[in-house]
Amino acid sequence: MSGKKWVLLVAGSKNWENYRHQANVCGLYQIIKKHGIPDEQIVVMMYDDIANNPENPTNGTVVSVADDSDVYSGVLKDYTGKDVTPKNFLAALQGNASTNKKVINSGKNDNIYIYMSGLGNEGKFEFPEESLNHGELISTITNMHHETKFSKMVIFMTSSYSSTMFKDLASNVDAYALTACDKNIQSTPSDYDETRKIYRSDKFSSAWLKFINEADFNKETFQGLIADKQANYLEQNPGTIPCLCPCQFGNMEIRHCHLSEFLQK
Repeated sequence: MSGKKWVLLVAGSKNWENYRHQANVCGLYQIIKKHGIPDEQIVVMMYDDIANNPENPTNGTVVSVADDSDVYSGVLKDYTGKDVTPKNFLAALQGNASTNKKVINSGKNDNIYIYMSGLGNEGKFEFPEESLNHGELISTITNMHHETKFSKMVIFMTSSYSSTMFKDLASNVDAYALTACDKNIQSTPSDYDETRKIYRSDKFSSAWLKFINEADFNKETFQGLIADKQANYLEQNPGTIPCLCPCQFGNMEIRHCHLSEFLQK
């Protein structure tokens, strides 16, 4: 592929009890960075109130669910605090310089990967103070397709009821979405940390981060995560919270793309 690869990482929550969302984003950033995507092609949005939170017993660190390492050091802080909003998210995705911050300046030959970790409601992905609704998101993706702002797009969303965000994603806009939950399912926190008294991740993101932390990006595909026997969020455990039932939308051919087509230099 001759185009660039762009990455947009979003943690939609704030406050210590939601540690997992920013930890997911920091962990994913470090893995992608390790595979050579330059910082100028990565945009990170997170409130940034976790690493130096008074409740953090290891001040200045955020711990990876994939390998227990500190993933906060060196992480990008393109949009933090009050700048983590639906408006800025949509502007950054479309390359709209009105944010006066880093945006995705993608073109027709470029691939875009979006990861969103946070709280959700039916038809909504929650940001710290406002909600992004499904209509705004689908309209933006569709318009970008018509304006040839990307070749292929992949969106991973881990939040409660996240499938409701993509029910109207058409198969002909060259975008593929994988969500943690079906329309009636809430996201399940995972990997409880006894030291910090919080959850480090959620079942969907934990499986994803552990999968790509070990994956050969030139051989593995996005579909590989679904097929991976280690992805225990797909399994039904009797007597426990139901499985998350990940859902897929859009252009299903894109799920067979190698990870390297989106996440490796």
